[in-house]
Amino acid sequence: MGTKTEIEFKNDGYRAILQGDGVRELVSGLAESIAEKANANANGDGYAVNTFMGNYGGGRWCASVKATTPEALKAESENKALSKAVM
Repeated sequence: MGTKTEIEFKNDGYRAILQGDGVRELVSGLAESIAEKANANANGDGYAVNTFMGNYGGGRWCASVKATTPEALKAESENKALSKAVM
């Protein structure tokens, strides 16, 4: 049976980097790129990006891409428009 290992960073500089504008811009930019590819795959504009501060490890920038229209949902279900954009 395995044991659980937990790492906790207590360095304020490390947290400052994770919560900084540079990381936010990087994460948001990557998500925007995925959304653009998904929209191109779906021949529409039904995928949107949400960038937010997560609670992981004291807080860090996260982003998600999701279908916001029925057409985008259909494009994912039938053609994997978003899944292909991530690969």
